[in-house]
Amino acid sequence: MSPVDTDKYHKPLKDDNKHLNPLFDMKEVPKRSFQLGLAALSIGVGLSIYDSFLRLYVSSFLLGCFCFAILLFMYLKAHSAIKNLSISIIVMVCSMILGSVLLEGLGSEQYLYFFPTLIAVPVIINFKQTRYRQSTTYIAIILFSFILTIVIGRYTNHQETFTQSQIDKLAFVNRMLAICATIFFAVAYIFFEEKYIQELNAQSNRAIDSRTRFLATMGHELRTPLNGIIGVINMMKQPHEKLQEEEYLQILKYCSDHMLQQVNNILDFNKIEADKLEIHTAPVNLKQLLLNTSMPFLTQFQEKGLGLKVDIDRRLDTLLLADDLRLIQVFNNLFSNALKFTENGFVKLKASIESKDDKYVTVDFVIEDTGIGIDKDDQKRIFESFWQVYDENTKTLNGTGLGLTICVRLLKLMGSNLALVSEKGKGSKFSFELKLEKAPMPVVKEVVKPIDNLEGVNILLAEDNPINMMVAKKVLLSFKARVTGSVNGKEALDQLEHNPTAFNIILLDLEMPVMNGYEAIFEMKKLYPHIPVIAFTASLVDQKMLADLLASGFVDCILKPFQPKQLLEVIKKHLEDAEVVA
Repeated sequence: MSPVDTDKYHKPLKDDNKHLNPLFDMKEVPKRSFQLGLAALSIGVGLSIYDSFLRLYVSSFLLGCFCFAILLFMYLKAHSAIKNLSISIIVMVCSMILGSVLLEGLGSEQYLYFFPTLIAVPVIINFKQTRYRQSTTYIAIILFSFILTIVIGRYTNHQETFTQSQIDKLAFVNRMLAICATIFFAVAYIFFEEKYIQELNAQSNRAIDSRTRFLATMGHELRTPLNGIIGVINMMKQPHEKLQEEEYLQILKYCSDHMLQQVNNILDFNKIEADKLEIHTAPVNLKQLLLNTSMPFLTQFQEKGLGLKVDIDRRLDTLLLADDLRLIQVFNNLFSNALKFTENGFVKLKASIESKDDKYVTVDFVIEDTGIGIDKDDQKRIFESFWQVYDENTKTLNGTGLGLTICVRLLKLMGSNLALVSEKGKGSKFSFELKLEKAPMPVVKEVVKPIDNLEGVNILLAEDNPINMMVAKKVLLSFKARVTGSVNGKEALDQLEHNPTAFNIILLDLEMPVMNGYEAIFEMKKLYPHIPVIAFTASLVDQKMLADLLASGFVDCILKPFQPKQLLEVIKKHLEDAEVVA
């Protein structure tokens, strides 16, 4: 890959897909407010000139002040000094009409401008967001001002002296302008509503297309490893050699891991879309994290005949505050992406310190490959959800199209963005920067003797699914634990009542017949508060649900399907915590 300007590939990608942004205002209310302001300004300037022509200099001056106020409000809105331009303009128009009636009386028919102002309200209101409260306020202000104007015009004397000719000319112009303005806003309302409906239809079509692509992609991505699992199981039923069994087990593990990764990507994507994914920082040795993340890919790169280069700044061998799980997820997706689209050459991870001070360290991360590269036309599209790269070598679409999307969203949550430099046939370079806070010096705690396995540990497992029960039992027994099973929360409570000191820890499924985990945890924490209870579930657990589980009395949560090592570590952690408390 040819050398590139490093400043260039750190620039964020421009977001041209406003329709993907849930905050995008399809009704363009701010734009319409400026258009309303321009309309009021144009009428005010025209009337000011006309009043001056009729030698009504006080009215002309008042209209000039009105025009200046409108300009001022528009300027302040453009610089975000005021929040709501629409209400400011409506109040100014109502005040202007009221002031004109005080000067000119009802004879000049200035009050007719209330009608186009009233018609303009639906144009500048997004009813979907305001739920009619804002529009009711606007209409109330206009109607109150109209009634007040009529009362003042009928029961007070106007301040300016008119001739009949001046009144007739002024009334005629005001009448014509008011009618034209009313028609203009009525037509504008129809035009904008048609445009809004067209955008809704386009957005609906995009959602249908996205759903279709999602179903087609996930159908392929999940059926592929599932086909491998079913095929291997059928082959294992037939007579085979011991060496073949090892090969079959490796294939099963690969397919199941691949399938789990795709499911996790979908779940994470849904969390991000629902704005329920949060970043939780903890002290992390960044150099060690990068090494641990890249090492599992070493065998895969070697099997494909590729080199894996890791260049980590030695100054990163220190503790920084970061969300290690989400960082690992970003690098896993980038490594998987590079592995998928690189047939010859190497993949390189480089991490270097860009700047540092007493509190923060800015780290530059680059993952470079010598793969197929990406066309310039496709470089923005690859960050869209469910969009896939077409590989000319295999004539196939690769991946779910979610990996890079998740990377972009996660990095955005961390205050960064993913940049890309690529050329077709010459590889790709993904990069991002993170500003990480230095971790405080760790507090030395009393050393607790670590648990090497679960020998001597009595575990109560409440699980209604026989397959899940069998798998969990075999895994726990392989760690030398003693396991007692129950098929619902009521049976688990009966076993606790029969022998309340027999169990060290409880694994509790949430969805069970007779008594589910939510009901059982209430009784368990009331009767046996000393026993740690871990939620054991296949449900989609977001941050809110996890917080609710912890508040209910669970000490942790293990998601199914689980990795044996993960299950062991979680149980060990809470056994050690229980010992420290004791």
